[in-house]
Amino acid sequence: MDNAWFEERVSAKRLAAFEVEAVGAATPEELRRRHIHYWKTFVTVSDDIPHGFLTELEPADLGSGIIDEHQRIVRIETLWRPLGQWGAPFEKLQAAFDKKDNAVLRGFLDQWNNSNIRDHRPVFAAWRDDVLDEIAADDWAEQLRNRMGLAHYTVEKGPIPVALMEYTVRDVKAEADGITTMFTAPTALDTEPWPHFFPAPREVPYGRAMALTPVGDEKQLLAEMLHTRLTYQRHHIARLGLINHPYKVHDLKDLRNTHLLAVRIASGREDFGEEIS
Repeated sequence: MDNAWFEERVSAKRLAAFEVEAVGAATPEELRRRHIHYWKTFVTVSDDIPHGFLTELEPADLGSGIIDEHQRIVRIETLWRPLGQWGAPFEKLQAAFDKKDNAVLRGFLDQWNNSNIRDHRPVFAAWRDDVLDEIAADDWAEQLRNRMGLAHYTVEKGPIPVALMEYTVRDVKAEADGITTMFTAPTALDTEPWPHFFPAPREVPYGRAMALTPVGDEKQLLAEMLHTRLTYQRHHIARLGLINHPYKVHDLKDLRNTHLLAVRIASGREDFGEEIS
C-alpha cells in the first residue's frame, strides 16, 4: 500500500486503466488480488505490448538520465525453468559455455526464447558500469542478487543456476518493433505487490533498486530501469554460475527506511514517502 501511495510516475491515463480493474475493492487484500490480476493481464503479456510501454498510456519517464546506444546493460536470469524446458542439467550448459560450444548454447537459447517461459513483461535491468565491482567478485552472482534486491532468489530448494546477461541499448531498440518507448522508469504497477520494490521520486533519474542490505547513503543506490523484451543470443551470455548461499535477512522496516532516507537525499525531497514506525 505504501508503494501505491508513494508512486509518482504512473500517468493519469495508466492509473485510470488500472482503476478499471481495481474498482470495487473493499479491503486491502481484495485490492492486492486486483493488482495481481492487472499485472498478469496487462503487464506479463505473451503477445501484446505491456501497459508500461503503450504510448497512449504515457509511459513513465526515465527522468534526466542520458541513454547512449552503446551503453551496456546487465540482468541476472534464473535458469531453473529454461533448463527444465531444455531437458538437461546446468552442468551441461556450464560445460558448453566453458568450451565455447556455441551449437549447444544456441540450442538452449532457441528453446528458452521460443518457450512460454519468456513473455513480454518489462525487463528490470541495470547499467553494467554501476556493478563492475560485483561482477569482478568470485561470488558475483550472490553480490548482484543482494545489490539488485532480488529477494526471491533464495536457496531453500538448493543452489540456483543463473546467467549474467549483457547487451546494449542498441540491442533492445533493434527488437522493439512498433514500440516508441523502449526504456521506462519502474513503477508500482510494473510488478505484483512486492515489499522489496520501492518507487523512486520524479527528481531521480531511472528507478532505484532496494538492496537486501541497509544502505548507508545515496551513493550506494543502484539505478534500475525497465526495457522491452530482448531475444537472447549467444553473445549476450556473459557468465554462468550458481547462487549457493542465502542472503542475510534484515528487518524489512530497516531496509525500507534506510532506502527511503537515501532516495530523499538523492532527490532533495524530504517530503517523499513515509517512514515505517
